Amino acid sequence: MTHNVAAATPIPSYLIECLIWNVPNEGLTNSTWKADVRAALIHLWNNTQNDEQCKDWLEINKNKYLFRDSQPWTRQAVNEFLLAAWMYVGFE
Repeated sequence: MTHNVAAATPIPSYLIECLIWNVPNEGLTNSTWKADVRAALIHLWNNTQNDEQCKDWLEINKNKYLFRDSQPWTRQAVNEFLLAAWMYVGFE
């Protein structure tokens, strides 16, 4: 079964990996994977609402900022993707 989620189209897997890398450790130490996913999505969505909150986030390699003009993605596209992921998983 294929699920076409338009907001996921411009989001490469490396970007998802980088986003998770920017989640504080305490957000990923819950008792279940579901709780970890929920906490990560909440943190990431809240902190990509505007440029200021995520302006210093880095790629995993620490060589480039995650949200700068040189990147092929935008903070806005990431924020939309995170909301779509939240809805897709079925969180309330």
